[in-house]
Amino acid sequence: MTKLRMHKSALKMAQTQVVKVLAIADRRITGRRLQARRLAVWKRDPVCSMCGRVVDYPQGFELDHKVPLFMGGEDIEANCQVLCVRVEVIEGRRIKTGCHASKTAKEAPGS
Repeated sequence: MTKLRMHKSALKMAQTQVVKVLAIADRRITGRRLQARRLAVWKRDPVCSMCGRVVDYPQGFELDHKVPLFMGGEDIEANCQVLCVRVEVIEGRRIKTGCHASKTAKEAPGS
């Protein structure tokens, strides 16, 4: 007599994949190691990777992952780049603009 093989439900498999993606995105460096990486990447090339503008250290840029962590990119220095950030005050609110904000908006799920 042959045994029936049970397949995992698609819902369980989808939930497992979401958990794996979230776990990868949460594995990023912080603190002194992050600040050392920011300085090293900026020293190597202190211009915005998108617009070519020279940026100030430390407030003139954001360290950005070329391949985002949620898309499988690694949290390593080789996957990081400098993108410019500007802060504008609009109706009393501080809003970040610049190349980092525009790249992040394009990468957002559903955009």
